[in-house]
Parts: sequence; structure tokens; C-alpha cells
Amino acid sequence: MSEVSLRAITPDDLPTLFENQYDPASAAMAGTPSREEADFYDRRTKVEANPANDTRAIMVDGEMAGDVVSWTDDSGRHIGYRIAQRFWGRGIATAALRLMLTEITDRPIQADLLQTNVGSRRVLEKNGFRLLGPDERPADAEPESHYFRLDA
Repeated sequence: MSEVSLRAITPDDLPTLFENQYDPASAAMAGTPSREEADFYDRRTKVEANPANDTRAIMVDGEMAGDVVSWTDDSGRHIGYRIAQRFWGRGIATAALRLMLTEITDRPIQADLLQTNVGSRRVLEKNGFRLLGPDERPADAEPESHYFRLDA
């Protein structure tokens, strides 16, 4: 298994993160359209500047593979992650999320994903998240999405 670690995101990481989110397969898996370069940099600058957000670069054997981000909104704390396609299927997202959950101790913490994203579902379940039932889903829940929560 590769060595997975987290570190602070630096401005030098942004080109790699842009490419990760611009990959059509990654965008389809995430269920979010890719941002064009100027929009990506503008949005990412705001994300990094918000003190309520926690962001980390996912490092694999010293190479940046993606990022994990936690943020808050009116419904509480959320977490999400994205890794470059060439790192998929190696347990990296599972390890990175586990590391981030030791840094972000707020609970409950929520995550959502497309129902078709079986790999990400497994990542969440391996880290103790549970699938929310229909009566637990947010009022504005997307019908094609699964919603998960880690309570403790």
C-alpha cells in the first residue's frame, strides 16, 4: 500500500487541483460540472480564505493526488474529496478521509454523492458513515443522490 498523508494546500497545488476537477470522468463521478480556469481559481481562492473551511492536499508517496475539503452551511458540517483518476481504486480516498476525520472532530458530519458513485459510497462506509433513510434526508435532497452522516 502506498503511503497516504495530508498537508496544507499551497498556491502551487492549484494547477493540479484544477486538472483533477476538469477531468470529464472525475466530473461525472462527482456529479458536478467542471469549472473553467478563471472560475475555478476564483472559487478556490474563496474556499481557502474562509476560516470555516478545512482543506488538505492528499499526498501519495510524496505526490499530490487530490484534496479533501470540509465546510459548514446552514445544515451543519460537510466533507468531500476528489483524487486524480490515475489514483482511483487503490484505497487512497479511504485513507485520506480517515486522516481528515482525525483532524475534523465536529460531529455529525455529512457527505453526499451520486447513487452511481459506488466507489465513493464504499469510502464513506469504511469510515463509519451511514446512509440516511428517506425521512432523514435534507428537504432539498436531490433524488439521484445518496446522503450519509457520521454521528460519532
